[in-house]
This record gives sequence, structure tokens and C-alpha cells, in this order.
Amino acid sequence: MSKSVWLAGALILLPVLGVSDTWVKALVFWMVSSVIVTIYSVSMQLIRHHLSSHRLRMASVLLAATWISCGDLAVQVVALEMSADLSAYLLLLGVQCVLLEQAGFFQPGQGRLRFRLFVVFSLLLWAMTLSRVLIDSHFATFVPCGFILLGLLLAGWQAWTHRSKPY
Repeated sequence: MSKSVWLAGALILLPVLGVSDTWVKALVFWMVSSVIVTIYSVSMQLIRHHLSSHRLRMASVLLAATWISCGDLAVQVVALEMSADLSAYLLLLGVQCVLLEQAGFFQPGQGRLRFRLFVVFSLLLWAMTLSRVLIDSHFATFVPCGFILLGLLLAGWQAWTHRSKPY
């Protein structure tokens, strides 16, 4: 189950690349996505035992769409000009919630895994934002440069973790 959860969690890489060009967009997306995933998780836990498998899938999609719509409306209230930039990434977050639910990510007893994925998402988002702000170039705000920066960050992380492991 862990590999399917991490595969479904990899969908968050697109928003990390898209919203990491400014601090404000990254902060708003981080806050909204944290709230949406938390509310989605709680609402799925409340209904999970009352529905059959097929109805649970339908409820999962409906709840994800509902909470994403509420999050998008909240972003429109707070920062209307930013909502156009974040709407597509919030939709991807809804798809990710449904995929993670199907992979068993929100099942009871998966708290450690949820925390790890949240930490990885947060670290990637803030590392990408910091690197793009430090480069302070219009080139760094383009998504292809984001892919390059993300590749360098992931390679550095992998080198760091392999260095700390004794062979």
C-alpha cells in the first residue's frame, strides 16, 4: 500500500512547481491545501463505515469536489487575483485526495504516513519557493526551470540520505 500512496502523492509535484514562484502564492496554497486535506480526511472518516465500496467512491469524489470548491471560494474572497492562478492546482488537489483515499491513505492507523507526506510536500514547496526567490530571475519563474530546480533538490535529498546510511 505504501508504494501506491507515494505514487498518488506524487501528483502534488505539479502544484509545487506551479505555485512556488512567489511566497504569497506558496503560502496561500499551503494553507488552503492543508485545511482541505484535513477536512476531507475527517469527513471521510465520518462516513467510511456507513457506505459500501461503490457508494464510498462516489462520496469520496463528491466530498473532494465540495471541499475544493469551498477552498476555491475562500481564495477568491481573500485574494481574487490569485484565485485564477490557484484554481487549477486546487482541482489537482481534489484528484489527489480521491486517489489517496482509494490507496488507503486516510484509513485509521496511517497517521505516520500522512505526517510524512505532509512534511515532504511542505519541504518541497518551501525549498522550491526559496530557491526560486533566491535566484530572483524571470527565468526561474517558468515551469521548465522549476522542473530543473526540483530535479536538483531531489538529487540533493537522495545524495544526503544515501550519505547518512552505512553500507
